[in-house]
Amino acid sequence: MIGLIDVDGKLPNLALMKISSFYKSLGERVEFVKQGAKYTKIYASCLFSWNRHECERILSVYPEAEIGGTGWDLNKTLPDEIESCRPDYELYTIEDILPRIKGGIASKESKIKKAEIIINAGMGFTSRGCVRNCGFCFVPPKEGQFHQVSSIGELLNSKSDVLILMDNNLTADPNVLDKLKEIKERNLIVDITQGIDVRLLTPEIAKALSEIKHLRSVHYAWDLMGYEKQVMEGIKILSQHVKLYKHLCMMLTGYNTNFEEDMYRFRKLVELGVKPYVMPYNKTYPTKKHHCFAGWVNSRKHTICSFEEFEPWVKAQSNSGQISMLLD
Repeated sequence: MIGLIDVDGKLPNLALMKISSFYKSLGERVEFVKQGAKYTKIYASCLFSWNRHECERILSVYPEAEIGGTGWDLNKTLPDEIESCRPDYELYTIEDILPRIKGGIASKESKIKKAEIIINAGMGFTSRGCVRNCGFCFVPPKEGQFHQVSSIGELLNSKSDVLILMDNNLTADPNVLDKLKEIKERNLIVDITQGIDVRLLTPEIAKALSEIKHLRSVHYAWDLMGYEKQVMEGIKILSQHVKLYKHLCMMLTGYNTNFEEDMYRFRKLVELGVKPYVMPYNKTYPTKKHHCFAGWVNSRKHTICSFEEFEPWVKAQSNSGQISMLLD
């Protein structure tokens, strides 16, 4: 029997789904690891580096476990015979995904519905790699130059018309218009999880994006101050085809911008009518201010109070002052 461990992530783990398909094709039984059960082989996948301690705990319990994922080893890849497998869309259940849908004011029923959409969706990559070489991104060292790996049709799950498309830079794909046309013709609902590179947007791509159904917002990033002109031009092009309330812009903080620059980007996006979403850089330990800023922006509390009035930040400053007094 093969045991699997999904360390983190909100979506079903594509690598584990392919491992499951491979071993089931050999007649093996596959399940998520259960305490006390015996396994001939255990595979674990960790997406985020801040969960490395969990991988170390797994190895202390299962020394022979094979661990992969960007959070553990950038150089580790699936063997070709497993990578080429179709994902096992029967591996995850609603109960597996539901605990990952945390927070918010959504009802239990709506969260169950969301979990059902996720487990029934097709998912995967039609391309790998990226044309960019951003210092904060793991994609270039892990996946190399941009290259095609699959077709839209090969990713689909017969149980749903939803496609979770995980391509790292769809906008840079020379086949992007053909792929968006196929998504439209198949009447799919798509979630482009990595967003689009708005700096590479053309009117043709923007129009094609407006003609397909999106599961969530159309999202993109403004990570560095030096990209401002290109990002603004891209937003202008996109907004001519996709209404601004459907936009979401991810903002990297804690990499090479200061707080004043983070606040500038936030205000600029809000003025344009674009919803910002703050993502603190994960290779450096974000300061309390970074955490509070992300909470203030992402929870939409910025619509009802200033950052200086945001309760977690007020408390953080108060606690910091108390600690300083104790150290004096």
